[in-house]
Amino acid sequence: MHDSSDKLLSIIDEMKELERHLAILYGIAAARTNEPFIGAIMRKISIESAMHNYILTMLKSLIHECPPRRIFDLETLLSLQGSIEEAITHAKSLIDYMNSMEKVNYDITNTIIEKLNDLESYEENAVKVYSFLLRSYLPITSTRIDEKHRIISKLIIKLLKGISDDEKNHEEMLEVVREISLK
Repeated sequence: MHDSSDKLLSIIDEMKELERHLAILYGIAAARTNEPFIGAIMRKISIESAMHNYILTMLKSLIHECPPRRIFDLETLLSLQGSIEEAITHAKSLIDYMNSMEKVNYDITNTIIEKLNDLESYEENAVKVYSFLLRSYLPITSTRIDEKHRIISKLIIKLLKGISDDEKNHEEMLEVVREISLK
């Protein structure tokens, strides 16, 4: 495998880590709010983030078996990697902060609302990463390569598209939380 494929697999690992931390973060938010509606949204995003972590584990082996022919924009890939690393660090510190509030038995609804910009930023960055990965695989599905690679590429695209659509939905649900908080 060449260097860009190694970078791609490294980004998949980082996205797995980010999705795992987001699942924890949203799970804590769901458990610690006294607002049932906000709790339901946080729980849904938590469950889907955990599922994304699982799907990315599966995707990594598929990508290893069927890497994209070329990654056209290595600079964007490296920029996205920096954003992911920053999001992981930020998510970890937010988890620590929310956990520290648990000791004082504090309803974290206001904290969730205060951190909506951060949460929306995580979701927005995730959409960018998954969109980039999708663009790396789309050419493979329409070229003349062996049938197995074409089928694997189509599966990779379906899985990435599903995650990307979920992330867009997460952004919309967080916007609903924002709208509710302004009432």
